[in-house]
Amino acid sequence: MVRNIVRLLSEEQRRRGVWVVFSVLTRAILDFAGIAALVPILLIVVKDGGRSMMLAVCGVVLLFVLLKNTLVMLLAHVQSCYQLEIYREFSTRMFANYYHRGLLYLKGKSSVRLGHEVNHVCYMFSLCVLAPVFRIAGEAVLILLIVLALIIWKPYAGCLLCGAFLFLSVLYICLVKKRLRRYGMEELEARRKQSRTVVEAFCGYAELEIAQAFYTSLASFNQGLDSIIGNRLRMEVYQLFPSFLSEVAIVIGLALLIGTGSGDLGLISGVFAVAAFRLIPAVRSVLNSWVTLQNASHTITVVEEGITVISDELPKNLPSESLLEFTHTLELRGLEFAFPDGHTLFSGLDLV
Repeated sequence: MVRNIVRLLSEEQRRRGVWVVFSVLTRAILDFAGIAALVPILLIVVKDGGRSMMLAVCGVVLLFVLLKNTLVMLLAHVQSCYQLEIYREFSTRMFANYYHRGLLYLKGKSSVRLGHEVNHVCYMFSLCVLAPVFRIAGEAVLILLIVLALIIWKPYAGCLLCGAFLFLSVLYICLVKKRLRRYGMEELEARRKQSRTVVEAFCGYAELEIAQAFYTSLASFNQGLDSIIGNRLRMEVYQLFPSFLSEVAIVIGLALLIGTGSGDLGLISGVFAVAAFRLIPAVRSVLNSWVTLQNASHTITVVEEGITVISDELPKNLPSESLLEFTHTLELRGLEFAFPDGHTLFSGLDLV
């Protein structure tokens, strides 16, 4: 998937993307430094280093955290600008490409669908594909740094924590991957049909009133709402699982640590809790971002098709005229048409 995303970017966007990736990694390192800054406070509290010393250390850590978060906000702004610039370029290119493909293409496709792809799908690609990829990369680096630090400090405790998180995360991904993609495609199609139903009802107001067939459009509209709401409710259920799994992993890791650990369990559990303070949101963010990415993965295909320039050259060696010869007669008799909930428009029509 990442390879497909990179293939869509221009050379300049790829060069800028390198700096954005660097900013993501820098943010992960800064977040790790913020966690590490809490450890001295824990050590002083456990060893009872004195109230004045505790306050001094807290002041230094507070100043560091403020500076760190200021830099993190600046780096996050750089990433957001990059994502929105890609949205601007892709949306503009799709709009121009669809227009220049000509009247036959525009008439062959639904204008509602094309407008949805130009406006909504490009925006969704930026915020629901690019942003989760960067978020997963940053949080994964942070998780790796925390686990490595724990393994270096206490190998056994670090391995227990890593094993608990890894097992539950892989289990979650294997169970919901295909379902998330299917729900994303179903929701996209439902939204397209919903937009088409509304536009056709408003544009065909006169016809619907004459035929007294508004309730047909209303039934289709309600059916679309049921589909959208059903998909969203199922997605909400799967999005709640990361929170549950990350907390379960922490509890399992602590239980294994207490049951099999040795040494100063108070200090080890304290450091473990400090790590979990940031590890739980990181794992939750990775899993939620992965859910969002799978749900919006269809936008990659739509954007790729939309920004591709199609040659408008007509094939050569085509005959200038083609004669139509009719050797049989086609007769239609007794034609009748009516909306399911309206009166009959015509009946008994014969065509030859």
